[in-house]
Amino acid sequence: MSEEGIGDDASKGDIGTLRERFDTLERSTYASTRMTMSNGSAGMVAERAPPLFGGIIAIAMGIVVPFIVQTQFGPLVTTDLILLGLVLLVFTSVGLLLLRQHLRGDKWLFIHENHLELRHEKSEKGIPKKNQHIPFSNVVKILSHERVTEDSDSDGSFTTTESDVTSILVYNPDYPESRTDQEFCLCMTDIHSTTKAESDAIAAALNFLVFGTPLPLNAE
Repeated sequence: MSEEGIGDDASKGDIGTLRERFDTLERSTYASTRMTMSNGSAGMVAERAPPLFGGIIAIAMGIVVPFIVQTQFGPLVTTDLILLGLVLLVFTSVGLLLLRQHLRGDKWLFIHENHLELRHEKSEKGIPKKNQHIPFSNVVKILSHERVTEDSDSDGSFTTTESDVTSILVYNPDYPESRTDQEFCLCMTDIHSTTKAESDAIAAALNFLVFGTPLPLNAE
């Protein structure tokens, strides 16, 4: 995991208020329309809610596919009916999950004067309590890196997906060594970006707002 914009060397002096730091950020080349400030806290969308049609399509597929198979190839034996039932269950479950996430709205990261908060736009549910109020002192690192995920296909093969993210790593009470070793940290959230440059810029901005780490001289 490559590291960009981590806050280990933040100045120990007076870094000013959050409002002052945000104003400085807004005047820099690291200003971003993704980040705004109101009511004394800075906020940005950490994760977009899935679109409504995604959940509807998944549920429809779970109903339509078994119906078509039954119509075209029926009557089916018991084993085939069980498999179709599983298809219906899987697609419906995924669809309901997507609908629930859609109704909760986007997941927002808020930077307050002394702590971080994760919250859904339209619901107080769905965010672990431990991530609803994290003091700055428990934030270990904020870094930009490439997230690699593998998804298995129906034929047993794997598809690798790479994405640029900014991760907020926080103290893990189960592993006291997480204060100094990021391998034991908990990931509060990942903020996805379309490019590495954008991810690096978000990491630099968050490190400045949270730790007071000076902004790099140039933003690419």
